[in-house]
Amino acid sequence: MKKNKFLIVKRKYSDKIHGSEWAFPGGIVNKNEDIFAALKREIKEETNIDLGEKIEKVSEYEYTRPNKEITVGICFLCIAMNNNIILNEELTDYAWITSDKLKNYSHVHGLENEVKKAFKLK
Repeated sequence: MKKNKFLIVKRKYSDKIHGSEWAFPGGIVNKNEDIFAALKREIKEETNIDLGEKIEKVSEYEYTRPNKEITVGICFLCIAMNNNIILNEELTDYAWITSDKLKNYSHVHGLENEVKKAFKLK
């Protein structure tokens, strides 16, 4: 989050799960990796953004991938410390938007609820 806006990124069309959809940046926690270290690493790798120290958990949920693998997702509210975004090869676009603009983006299921929860914590 930066100045009451949040960052969404557009996944490449070839992404097997959320191709061409807008979502929060994120990724996988490596074996024996601290969840907060993984969060900071994934955000840095995908967007070049450094996160501030204040990180709040918004929600935790489970979903089943197309290959039947069950995945746990965790959404965090974080503060961006820089705005020098450089997208990695997994992403094609990004936008800093307010919650009322989310409806204008073709996004992953459930993103609206995560945004509502995050703005309540803010």
